[in-house]
Amino acid sequence: MTYTIIYDLGQPIYHNSPQWPTYQPVTLNLEQNIGVDGVNVESVRLMTHCGSHVDAPYHFVEDGKTIDQLPLETFVGPAVIVDVRGKQPASAITADDIKPFADQIDKGDIVLLNTGWHKKRGINKAYLQDWPYLGGDGAELLVKRGARGVAIDALSMGGWGSPEHSRPCHEVLLGAGLFIVEDINIPDEVMDGKKRIFQAFPVLLQGCGGAWTRPVLLEM
Repeated sequence: MTYTIIYDLGQPIYHNSPQWPTYQPVTLNLEQNIGVDGVNVESVRLMTHCGSHVDAPYHFVEDGKTIDQLPLETFVGPAVIVDVRGKQPASAITADDIKPFADQIDKGDIVLLNTGWHKKRGINKAYLQDWPYLGGDGAELLVKRGARGVAIDALSMGGWGSPEHSRPCHEVLLGAGLFIVEDINIPDEVMDGKKRIFQAFPVLLQGCGGAWTRPVLLEM
């Protein structure tokens, strides 16, 4: 099978790149220099949940599957983009917001939530605190529609400020065995209503609830 277009949905990781505000800052250092050592070698210190990354059920479910326990086919499938770019800052994406797209979501699809917040990415209040997030009832609707996974172009699937904002969607989705992808980019070119193939293979971190990924959309 040949894909004519590959859309890069990944967000870069760099020194002090944006992540959950309570985490220690990302550090990226040059450890060996080609002019001195003959090679360039870098070191990175970062959490498993920063940059474009996958949440496995274990992230919120004590006996849930970890990244390495999920088969690779979990992370690839047809994708439906739900356009919620009209949501107000720090507001919940509700079941009512998703219902206009519900008939497009088939069992096994991966749902991408486009809040427009990927364009705000940086060290600023809007991106680090005020993104629209998936509410519990919105998550429940996606589970009922048979979605395999859900991705969002914001810092997290849940919101900032309180457990009432951050936990419900994670608990619903991960509790039902779905996977989550956070902090992705969604190019304007894919906002045409077409289904494409989504892939977000995580780095094989054993025993972990999250891992970095380079998500893409593939068009045949």
